[in-house]
Amino acid sequence: MQAFPRRFALIVALQVALILGLLGARQLTLRTGQSVLLRVEPIDPVDFFRGEYVVLSYSISEVQSSWLAGPPLQKGETVYMPLERSGRFVEPGAPSRTRPTDSFAFLKGTVTSADKTHCRVAYGIESWFVPRGKGPELEREGRRNDRQLIAEVRVDTQGHAVLKAVTVEPKRPTPKR
Repeated sequence: MQAFPRRFALIVALQVALILGLLGARQLTLRTGQSVLLRVEPIDPVDFFRGEYVVLSYSISEVQSSWLAGPPLQKGETVYMPLERSGRFVEPGAPSRTRPTDSFAFLKGTVTSADKTHCRVAYGIESWFVPRGKGPELEREGRRNDRQLIAEVRVDTQGHAVLKAVTVEPKRPTPKR
């Protein structure tokens, strides 16, 4: 009879450890990860269970098949997107199926949809939860011609990203090359 309470306690302890481990990994990335700024386009949905949030679309999420050597990417495949500094922001480098070694930071993503010419990649930073009523306001601000949404993302050495903040800033003219 003694074995049952011990097994039960062990199972509960393992579940608690798993949850704390998942939360701890994200907190570790927030505290120690490389900070990068990305330009964002907002979309405004509502989830009845989780509340109001803004879906964020990044240019790095659209990958052309011609950018990669080998066969076209398939749904569920892992993609590594190296990031290159461009002033305050980062821009995407050449995506790869293998982890980059020569980039100051990179994102690890998963292909969510694909065809012969391009695919869509998710990095886990596509949703930003906001207080009730703030989603449409943030979306309007982000769509104004004189404003832009900026996402501050923390990236760890494995390419895992955590969205730290989304801000609205005046658009600055892009320098001509």
